[in-house]
Amino acid sequence: EWADMSILEWAEKHNEESNVMVKKLAGLKFHDTATEAALRLAMRTIEKRFVVGLTDNMKESIRRFNIVMNIDLTSNRNQNCMRKFFGHGTLKTNSNPHPKLEPGSPAWDVLARDNALDIQLYEYILVLFDQQGEVIDSYARGISQ
Repeated sequence: EWADMSILEWAEKHNEESNVMVKKLAGLKFHDTATEAALRLAMRTIEKRFVVGLTDNMKESIRRFNIVMNIDLTSNRNQNCMRKFFGHGTLKTNSNPHPKLEPGSPAWDVLARDNALDIQLYEYILVLFDQQGEVIDSYARGISQ
């Protein structure tokens, strides 16, 4: 049933979710309506409680997580783990293929409309990623001295 369904058809007829991340981070229930106030709460929750990472910048994200958790990348075990997830070709195991949506396409527009607050949250996370990088790097310099 789902295998032959287009993303547009799924988004228009079967997707009952909207702004899921904002709702989760703001403590709302599935069928609650996300609001600007919920978005602000979600942003504050992420800023105060999370070291954010980005899947399109996975290596840097993992580097930061390792610094924060004080993981030693010189050990063979940790080096093997990094090779497994960031190897080349078939060795790379941290990704799955997904269809790409182009901004402005009908499916993109439906999903963007229904998840506008989640998109704003993501844009905030991009800014926070840069800000946290400076803090984490200063922390790393401090522990290496």
